[in-house]
Amino acid sequence: MLFHVYDAPKPAGYFINEPQGFYRNTLDADWVMYLLLPGLLIAVIVGLMYAWHLHELPKHKAERKKMRQAELVSALTLLGLFVPWVWAVALFIAYMDWDAVDDWVLSIARRARDATSNPPTDNSEPEIAAADLEAPVGREVMQPPQTVIVDPPLEPVDTPTEPTSGRQEPRP
Repeated sequence: MLFHVYDAPKPAGYFINEPQGFYRNTLDADWVMYLLLPGLLIAVIVGLMYAWHLHELPKHKAERKKMRQAELVSALTLLGLFVPWVWAVALFIAYMDWDAVDDWVLSIARRARDATSNPPTDNSEPEIAAADLEAPVGREVMQPPQTVIVDPPLEPVDTPTEPTSGRQEPRP
């Protein structure tokens, strides 16, 4: 035999909750250990396989989405074996909608570029770019604001210090 569970039989009263009859004979038998050991090894291997698949989840998600960051996510998942918080970063990168973030950053850059290239005049409202008016899918279309055309200011005229229109109160 490869091993024995006990070197010598345990005396009666050795266990706090002593097994009786069939249970004692089963626990003392070596053949039970020969059955349980492979089952335990198989359970441990299956458990490690499921843990590995869970650990590689960000990598598989990034590959399925054909992301540019797939290699980064793969490296982060491997590094996550040693530094656990890095795995959370890989999971965040894999499940983030980077196209939406890209569109958001580009819209900010377009607005900044338009604001610096066409500064608004003092009396007019800034123009809204056509890209800002595009409606997202499933939402109402935003109508462009009404622009008001202001006439250029007239030449300065000397105005009296007292108001000339409306009722005037007599001075005491």
